[in-house]
Amino acid sequence: MGPPGPGSFSGILRRMAGGAVALLVLLGALSMVLSPSLAEHFVFFPGRTDPGPAPLLAGVEGKDILLTPPGGPTIHGWWHEAGQGAPAVLLLHGNAGTIAERTPLAQAYLGRGISTFMLDYRGYGRSEGSPSEEGVYEDAETALDFVVARAGSPERVVVHGRSLGGSVAAQVVRRREVAGLILDSTFTSLDQMGRAAYPFLPGFVFRRLRGHFDTLGAVREIRFPLLVIHGTEDRLVPFGMGLDLFESAPGSSEWHPVEGAGHNDLLLVGGEDYFDRLGRFVTRVVGDDPHPDR
Repeated sequence: MGPPGPGSFSGILRRMAGGAVALLVLLGALSMVLSPSLAEHFVFFPGRTDPGPAPLLAGVEGKDILLTPPGGPTIHGWWHEAGQGAPAVLLLHGNAGTIAERTPLAQAYLGRGISTFMLDYRGYGRSEGSPSEEGVYEDAETALDFVVARAGSPERVVVHGRSLGGSVAAQVVRRREVAGLILDSTFTSLDQMGRAAYPFLPGFVFRRLRGHFDTLGAVREIRFPLLVIHGTEDRLVPFGMGLDLFESAPGSSEWHPVEGAGHNDLLLVGGEDYFDRLGRFVTRVVGDDPHPDR
């Protein structure tokens, strides 16, 4: 079964649009406060609404999962198992909303025989606590442990991070073994996002943000397969950032620009080709593709 039709995306896109506006507000605030610790209060815009019970997706019953990172609060996610021995994808979403808005992506994977775990970071949805940079890294690492245990091996697991989630994903897998990484509409670093949004401000304004959400630095250390996806008309996270991530990867990497797509409509514009590309990448890197040379 493929992803849901375009009509089912419209409400999700409207809800996600708030995250795009929020990130622009964040950059303005960062240019004034100049404090990495205070910046965290502007990076995250968690949806506080309980996403409800795990839904039925592509005919697969979901399970509510509660996990506890070391010394951290209890976090919540949805696990959907496509079948015994199926490869699995850990889905890490952006800076706003909850997992309730990310079901079309999970459904597309499940329809292609790939299990999924959707995580809400601490402070999002049903997850307890408050988000922070180090905190969301710990959440994602704990979720990765869960997915690896369910899949049976790290060689059966791919991490897919979208927007801010891509930066979280890259930081986590730089010190872990997985089959592959997907960076979807992801920025290079927090300070470069500030420079891109406010090019008229002097560079020293953003100097204290260096090293925070440094996706580019993490990608340079990754040796396993990488797929970078970016909309050519992304006005929030510049298209060139996606290209920089792709070109900086030292290992095997793939580049998939989505023509005409912005930041929040990439799934809609990309359509079946986008979902097929994801499915092919996962099956190839976990060793399930009967035609690996395609």
